[in-house]
Amino acid sequence: MVPSLFGCNVTEAAQGPVAECCGLFIRNFHASLPVIYIIIKVLYLINSLGQFLLLNAFLSFQHGFRALGNFFVDANAFESPRFPRVTMCDFMIRHLGSNQHWYAIQCNLPINLYNEKIFLGIWLWLIILTVINLISICLTLYSLIRSSRICFVEQHLTEKEDINSFTDYLQPDGYLVIRIISNNTDDIVTADILNHLYEKRPLRSPSEPTREKLILGSNSSTL
Repeated sequence: MVPSLFGCNVTEAAQGPVAECCGLFIRNFHASLPVIYIIIKVLYLINSLGQFLLLNAFLSFQHGFRALGNFFVDANAFESPRFPRVTMCDFMIRHLGSNQHWYAIQCNLPINLYNEKIFLGIWLWLIILTVINLISICLTLYSLIRSSRICFVEQHLTEKEDINSFTDYLQPDGYLVIRIISNNTDDIVTADILNHLYEKRPLRSPSEPTREKLILGSNSSTL
């Protein structure tokens, strides 16, 4: 649907068995772009959620919640086992001769105070990214519903006649391209594109059967 809308032609170098197979699939399946778009968003969600689970496995599941709760009360009250602030160090003192005396003393690790805050910030950021990706998938699925597509076209189209058939003419892939353009530009550009496509649309929606198809269908049913 998108190549027919914007007049794109496949070059001869790109033609071949694989290109013909993919082209046949795209021509017969007018929701290929939304499916690919949603799959990419799902991969974003899996990426952020997977990193969050790996970070939880490293820090322990309760670390983020406990550190976040103590951050607003007393930042020094909670000490993570992954970021100890005090540890035991072996310290050697050499005396006269070859005598070496080893002592176990306490060592402070102030750098872990910053490491703990950095990992807590990453933990919070991964939660925010996961929620944003999930909301984005839900909003995208909702926008692809036919009633939502009709409402979007009606808001940006000057002519209010045959909106349903024009929305069907756009198909989900053409609508998605217009929606992405709208998100990255403004309503004026979107309205200009939709009005131009509305003027260039065929009088009959491509989803409606032609007279020849109806005749062939009736002949096959009688046979």
